[in-house]
Amino acid sequence: MNKTEEVQPPSKTGLATAGHVGPRLPKKALAVTVVLALVVAAWIAWNAWGKASTPDARPVGPPGGPPAEVAANAGSGEPGVQPGEVIGAQPGETAPDFTVPTLDGGTFSLAAQRGKPAVLFFMAYWCGSCLPEAQALAQLQEEYGEGISIVAIDLDPSSTPETLGQFKQAAGSGAYTWAFDIGQQVAVAYEVQTLDTTLVLDASGRVVYRDAFVTSYETLKEVLAKLQP
Repeated sequence: MNKTEEVQPPSKTGLATAGHVGPRLPKKALAVTVVLALVVAAWIAWNAWGKASTPDARPVGPPGGPPAEVAANAGSGEPGVQPGEVIGAQPGETAPDFTVPTLDGGTFSLAAQRGKPAVLFFMAYWCGSCLPEAQALAQLQEEYGEGISIVAIDLDPSSTPETLGQFKQAAGSGAYTWAFDIGQQVAVAYEVQTLDTTLVLDASGRVVYRDAFVTSYETLKEVLAKLQP
């Protein structure tokens, strides 16, 4: 009995695998294949060059509002920043300036809040654990009025005025600023890793308190009380 020669099956891509030799192509077909391969390679190279030479598109903000902007080279020429100050998002550092589109169609600029304490609350419209702090901030805004500045910043790229508006209503319609960070540029600049991250800044824009969990009304009240003139 003749021994049957074992044949390797072709790969799933349709190309021969190691140990399997497919039929030879005629010279004319081989030439056409080579030309097609060169055309495809040239197209790939041209496409890659075009992408590399085209500036990245900026993140798109919510309808009717511009995308978030974080100050480039923070600290060089920012209003109120003194020479030698450390720009950063940790306690003792001066918070970097940013501008974000707001729920009411305007913008919120951190630099414009200098002169009074500010609270930055990073959340998302679907975040259930963010509701208690959002409600506490509404109470504090009512108590301090124009004496403090509070902004809730929605980090979810899918957020819309409708979804954030629904969260605001569920949180008691706090009369503070509600804003979007669609491209998460502010979140990156502030090293935000989790929702419910809260920062409290003094009147000069320096970070005096930071946490990454649900902050109670009592804790926020205590921190803010120390910043009142």
